[in-house]
Amino acid sequence: MQDILKEYGPALITVVAILALIAVITVLIGHDGNSVVGSAFKSLIDGFFESAKNATKSLP
Repeated sequence: MQDILKEYGPALITVVAILALIAVITVLIGHDGNSVVGSAFKSLIDGFFESAKNATKSLP
């Protein structure tokens, strides 16, 4: 076991760190815009397109 950790320790730490990062991002963004970050991003995009639509209405 000690030989495995000595040989593959840095690689295992990297894999665990990447998986943890993916998990944190998934929790923050969530699915279908149901999280804080996901709903804020959806609101930002919706507001942008609403503003763009309103800006083009005044054009002849």
